Amino acid sequence: MNLNIQLRKTPILLAYLAINFALIGVDVALAHSENNFFRWEMIPLIYTPFAVAGVLLKLIWPDNRLASIYFKISMGIGIAIGLVGTFFHISVNSTSKTQPIYEIIIQGSPVAAPIAFAGIAMYTLIAAKEDHNRDAKLLILVGLGFLASVLAAFLDHARLAFTPIYTIYPLVSGLMATFACFWLAYSKRTKHEIIFFLGIMLLNLLVGLLGFVFHILGDLHGTQSIVGARFLYRNPLLGPLLFCDIAVLGGLSIIPEQISLANIVSLVHKNHKKSTSESLVAEG
Repeated sequence: MNLNIQLRKTPILLAYLAINFALIGVDVALAHSENNFFRWEMIPLIYTPFAVAGVLLKLIWPDNRLASIYFKISMGIGIAIGLVGTFFHISVNSTSKTQPIYEIIIQGSPVAAPIAFAGIAMYTLIAAKEDHNRDAKLLILVGLGFLASVLAAFLDHARLAFTPIYTIYPLVSGLMATFACFWLAYSKRTKHEIIFFLGIMLLNLLVGLLGFVFHILGDLHGTQSIVGARFLYRNPLLGPLLFCDIAVLGGLSIIPEQISLANIVSLVHKNHKKSTSESLVAEG
C-alpha cells in the first residue's frame, strides 16, 4: 500500500471550515426557530450555503480568479453579518429605557453569538492565504474565538448564577486557552510550548464534550419524556461544542504546511510499539 501521500495544510483547513459554516447554520436555525425566523433572522440561514459554496470553490479551484473573487465576497459578507447580527441582538434586547443593563445582556438574545460568523469568516480568509506569518495570525484569531466563547458561556451560565459550580469550568479553561494561543503566536514555539498548547486544547475539547453531556442531562432533568423545546431554549444543545470546535481549530493552526501520511502512520506504529513494550515490562 502506497502511503507516500503529501497532505497540504490549506486544503485541510478549508475543508474543516466548510463544515464549520454548515454547523453554524444548523445552530442558528435551531436558535432562530424560537421566533419562527422573524424578519431578519433568515439572513444568516440564507447566507450559510453561499459561504459553504465559497469555501468549497476555493478548496477545489484555489487558483481560479472567479472562484477567489466569490470566496472573498462571501467571507466579507460573513464578517458584515456577524457585526450587524450583534447589533440586532443588542437592539432587540433593549426594549425599555428603564431596563437594567444586566437583563439586556444576560436574559435576552445571546449578544456574543452572531460574532461567530465574523470570526470564522476572518479565519477562513487568513487560512486561504499562505504566508510565513499565517500561523501566528490564525492563533490570534483562535485566542479571540476562545475569548468570545468564554463571554458567551459567562452570559449563559450567569442566568443560573453559576450553579452548580462546574459551570465556571469552561470560563477557566477558555481563558487558559486564550492565554496559550496568544503566547504561542508570539513565542519561538519550542517543543515544550507546543506540548503545553496542545494539552490546553485537549482540555477544552474535554470540557466541551462534558458540557454537551451536562446540557443534555439538564434538559432531561425533571421530565418523563423528551421535550424538544428544552433542548433549543433552556440549555442550548450545541453551545458547549463550540469549545471543541475552536480547540480543533487551534490544533490545525499549527500543523506543518506539508504532512506526510507515511510519517503519521509510522509515528502511530512507533507509539503503539512503545506502549506495548512498556506494558510487557510492567507485567514482568
